[in-house]
Amino acid sequence: MILFVYLIVVIVMMSKQKKEGKVVSGWTRFLVYSLLVLSLLSLLAGVLALSLVFNPLVGFYYMEVIGIMLEIVHFVNMMIAFGLILLSVSIYLDSQRNQEPTPLSHHVVRLGVHILLIILMLKI
Repeated sequence: MILFVYLIVVIVMMSKQKKEGKVVSGWTRFLVYSLLVLSLLSLLAGVLALSLVFNPLVGFYYMEVIGIMLEIVHFVNMMIAFGLILLSVSIYLDSQRNQEPTPLSHHVVRLGVHILLIILMLKI
């Protein structure tokens, strides 16, 4: 859920930058929107698996389906982790193409936030 909110904030910030005339590449937009879709898919599969687990009659019969859903969630989380690292690189490259590049410390902090999101996502 934190990732979903973070990606919404990134989309809002990208639209602000575009209005200010700064460069936002198509690759960055593609990464953000695809990460948003993947995070929604992960949330949906996780909620569906949890709803089946707590129903004692259905949960027992669909134990294999629940396991497959949790594997899907883990695979999607791995893809999101890779996408977050690519997003850090893409935002850094967009910053370098602008007239006023962002200081390196901002990019290091953003990379740290992405790594924290990855750790939180893969622990669950």
